[in-house]
Amino acid sequence: MSYWIGVLLATIGASLILGALAFVSALIGLLVNAMIVLMCGPLIDGVAGKRGRASSR
Repeated sequence: MSYWIGVLLATIGASLILGALAFVSALIGLLVNAMIVLMCGPLIDGVAGKRGRASSR
């Protein structure tokens, strides 16, 4: 009986660790992506502004 409780607790612990790793990886990926977008904002605005002015003529 105690063997199966150990297996159950180990399975729960392993799934929690894998879930935390996936969550942290996604969080870091979103953070890095947001930082890149924020740093490239003026460049994107310049390109989008030129396209908008050219198409409105």
